[in-house]
Formats: sequence, structure tokens, C-alpha cells
Amino acid sequence: MACERSRFLVLCFLIACLGSQTGCATWLASGEEPPTVTPTHAFGSAVPTSETAGVETILIRLNASQAAKLPELWLQIDEQAMKPGLRIAMDKNGIRAGKVSGNVPPLLDEWLRQTVKRLADDPLEQAGFAADVSSYSQLWRCRANVRKELTLRNFPETSIFVSYHDDGSSFDGKLYDAPQFMFSIQATPHGDATATLGLRPEMQHGELLKKAIGRESVVRLDSRRESVVWEKLAIDVKLQQGDCVVLGPTTDSRALGEHFFHTKTRNGEIQPVLLLVRLSDADADRAFAPRRPLEASNR
Repeated sequence: MACERSRFLVLCFLIACLGSQTGCATWLASGEEPPTVTPTHAFGSAVPTSETAGVETILIRLNASQAAKLPELWLQIDEQAMKPGLRIAMDKNGIRAGKVSGNVPPLLDEWLRQTVKRLADDPLEQAGFAADVSSYSQLWRCRANVRKELTLRNFPETSIFVSYHDDGSSFDGKLYDAPQFMFSIQATPHGDATATLGLRPEMQHGELLKKAIGRESVVRLDSRRESVVWEKLAIDVKLQQGDCVVLGPTTDSRALGEHFFHTKTRNGEIQPVLLLVRLSDADADRAFAPRRPLEASNR
């Protein structure tokens, strides 16, 4: 049942991405319209407002032949949408990012389709055992100033040396126990089919620490791990409904890009990974998709 559900969720993501321009912006270069899919589970029956935004994410692993075409893909992605200082800082840390407006490039559309097929055909993919990064999709209902957490890679029983550039030319690095690499996601809707998307690379590590948190005369214990937030690599970009942010590694694997945007397969192959983050609905207080298998963190 879990495998079938995971397969269905990724198919839903691709179908949503390929929607017609009368709803979500179509991602098909041909402009063809896919069949309508009725969701089997809804968030609720709230009246549509401009207080929430629907954000979709998917991770795409690339084999050697696909990875060889990454330079071609980046030529079709607007990296100028990121501020110059951010692009420089990301490049020093082995990361690239850019914006796609409307239809995704045909090459990326092809990789999305291949990802869906691989998940449908391979039991190891369905079980999440094919690599330490799974090609799953998630749909997030984001309220302004409320963060979500998207985990890319998790090493619960391993210590890893993580190096990174911070504050311009400064270079730092140390050994971290049980690191978990993630992005925090925030989306602030503006009520005009646009929203500002915030993405921040983070890492949690070490053992769980219990802290007493007081709020409104109530004290509770919260279990959290130590965390590192690379604020200078944070993305804040305004998107229209249907726009997408693409993140991935530089050609040579280095610094944070080595850990965030690469994966090791079950056969020992190191593959680059792309993260797609799409504004699917700028006014998302309505029933628009099934729940994803991994529950989003909500604070």
C-alpha cells in the first residue's frame, strides 16, 4: 500500500506540473492538457483566501548520461533571478540555482517523466532503498512566516566532515555526528497569484536535546538537535503561480553542494541531484492534493 501511494504521489506531482494554463501553468512544451485527477484526500474545506500558498517539491537523481547534459540545462534556466552576491556565495559552496517561468525546459520535462517511470517500475525506488536520496514529491501548504522542513539526506549513524565557505573568503569545516541536510521552506502569498518563496540550507546534527519552552503560561519539553543555518545562502525570490526554482550542484563537486546535491546509490554510484520547488497555488486554502507520505514540520 505504501509503495502504491508513493507512486501515486509522484504521478500527481507530474500531472500538476503539466496542468493547463486555465489552472496551473502547463509544463508541457506542446501545451497538451492531461486528464483531470480527483484527489482522494483533502486538506479541508476552508474558504479560499490569500493567506496560504501551495508549494510542490521533487528531487530528481541523474544518471551519468543525464548528468552530462546538465550544462545544457543550466543555459535554459534564469540564474540571473538570484542576486549576484548570492550566486557568488553559492558557487563557492558548489551550488547553482535559478528560476524557470512557466513551462519547464524540454530536457527537464523528460527527466521528470523518467523519474516517474523509474518509481513506477522499480520496487527499490518505491521502498526508498535505491539511494540515500529518494525521488519523492511533496506538497506543502505554507502560511506566511511558518517554516517547513524538507530533508534531502540523512546520515543517522555516520560522522561526516562538512566544509563550507562563509563570510566571503572564509573557509570552515568540521566533523559532525549524524548530520541531516535539509532546506527550510517559507512562502508568503501576496493575494495576486504571486508569493515570495524562501529557501534556507540547514543541517541538524548530534543527539536530541530536550529544552523547556514556555509559551502562554504553558511549559513543554521540546526535543531538538543542534543546527547550522547557512543564512548567506538563503534564497528569497518572488514567483508567479506555476514558476519553479531549480537547485543543483556545480560541475565539480565541492563544499556544501557535495552533501546537499549528490547521492550514493545502492550500487555505490555517486549521482548529482536536482531539487525543484514550484509555486503550484498562490491561494491554497482549498482541497488540492493528497497528503504526502512524509509529514511536513510545522512551527
